[in-house]
Amino acid sequence: MDLILSELNNTKIHRSKIHRMQPVIARKIIAFQELIGVAHHKKSAREAAELLEIPNSTMQTWRHQTNYRQASKELIEFFSTPVGADFLQRNTMAVMKLMKCGPGGTRGMQEYLRNSGLDNFVASSEGAIQAFWSRCEIYIISFGESEEQRLALKMRRRKITAGLDEMFRGRHPCLVAIEVVSNYILLEKFTEDRTADTWKKELEPRLNEVNVELGQVVSDLCGAIRAVTKDLGAEHISEIFHAQYEISKATSAPLASQERHAENALNKAEENIKKIKETPIRLGKEDSKNRQIEKQYEIEQAVTVRDDLKVKFEQKAKRREEVKAAVREMSQIHHPIDLKSGTLQTADGTERRFNEQFQIILDCVEAANLSEPSINRVEKARRAFDAIVAYLRCFFAIYAAFVEGLRLNIEQEKFFNEVIFPLIYLKMIWRRFPKKDRERHKTLMQDLEVRMRDGPWPEELKLKLMKNGQEMAETFQRSSSCVEGRNGMLSLNYHRFHRLNPRSLHVLTIIHNFDARRPDRTTAAERFFEGKHADLFDSLVANVRIPGRPKRQHHDIQKRLLGREKRRVA
Repeated sequence: MDLILSELNNTKIHRSKIHRMQPVIARKIIAFQELIGVAHHKKSAREAAELLEIPNSTMQTWRHQTNYRQASKELIEFFSTPVGADFLQRNTMAVMKLMKCGPGGTRGMQEYLRNSGLDNFVASSEGAIQAFWSRCEIYIISFGESEEQRLALKMRRRKITAGLDEMFRGRHPCLVAIEVVSNYILLEKFTEDRTADTWKKELEPRLNEVNVELGQVVSDLCGAIRAVTKDLGAEHISEIFHAQYEISKATSAPLASQERHAENALNKAEENIKKIKETPIRLGKEDSKNRQIEKQYEIEQAVTVRDDLKVKFEQKAKRREEVKAAVREMSQIHHPIDLKSGTLQTADGTERRFNEQFQIILDCVEAANLSEPSINRVEKARRAFDAIVAYLRCFFAIYAAFVEGLRLNIEQEKFFNEVIFPLIYLKMIWRRFPKKDRERHKTLMQDLEVRMRDGPWPEELKLKLMKNGQEMAETFQRSSSCVEGRNGMLSLNYHRFHRLNPRSLHVLTIIHNFDARRPDRTTAAERFFEGKHADLFDSLVANVRIPGRPKRQHHDIQKRLLGREKRRVA
């Protein structure tokens, strides 16, 4: 019937795709092979597929599927059997349930072994699992330390930019230092305090161990971090997020509250006008006309009040939007290039643009008559932006010296300043843009790419200049988001395990450095040391013994039976 209707309407029937489970597929393939392989009942492939109610093309796709990346022949054959497919189905489901809904730690491991059926082959008692994880921790620490020493010996010594911050959980702060370009964790340790001396005592040996110098430190305006930065001879970068946060915290809630109160007053005025209009007038011979005049006057007065409240509401709403837009604009300003034109900025130009936005904020704060604590927060943000401008002056001085050291002619230097560096920097920050900003800056990106392609120089020189531009673009930093994100992960782990002892914390650090991979499949250690290292997980599989097969505890059963007999006799 459907076919007839489709022919009449000249339309196609869109059938939903059938998704079959892997155990079903394995059993269908085995049945198919038996049907076409038995001599006295041998059938053609099409006949066998029709008996199994499977399209022949689908069956051939199943049989000749070869997109296995690194699996051995034996493993492929095992998972092609019904038993292997059932095991794969159960094992994958056990992992998904554990990751999404299950507990962590020892209990999670026990639940996984039980759900997957592996507890028949691997001991799953609490003692066995804890001993197993202890062996894993010891090996992971040994692996991380040995690989770090090996890679550090081969790495060129260079200056780095590190993000520094503290994570507060429990009685002691955890000092966290991360190299911002590679995301390699240099330091992650709970200490007694967070003074500049403690920072220096913990951080300086780590820099020597990995054969690097501290060139820049990006953080908030913490006094201890700024002091240790100065002691180590590095340049401090005040990050923009905390500066913006101080302005938002000082203005967002008070301005929103004022706007809300103005809106409520306006709504009440609207309701009052409606109420007056709907109130009936008592008709009388003598004063009906006077009452109508009074009502009209009362309505006009209420409308006047409503109009005044509407003007105040619009002013307060506009004030809040202006502050919000100014804070957002500061983020757009804080770049070495102008994101609208792609030209290289200057420290004076950036300072002037910052001051324009700050003047808007200060005017709104004064007009809103905010409290003294709010004003103090805005002043604190002003100091942070002054520090940002000071860093920009330092960066542009470094940039000028860097370009001069390249020894380019006038045309090549102009090409580097106007095309190479803006293009490399824009590509570096491109993935951080929201979709709306990507659409806005798409034309600039395409224009720079065209100018790069049409540049009248050999490809070797362009590649060399791009590498130099990458180095300079990575030098400019404005955020310590890598440290903030890591602090969040540590906080989650702390809540998960209720504590973080030094060995567990060290293990988490090594796993982050040597096992967590970006979409390009590189680890933080590979990016930091600029070299390959052994695979951590494969090394664990090859060198750490898993728990043995579970044993039947006969003596426990005998004791239990003996206890029951004694209780029965008594």
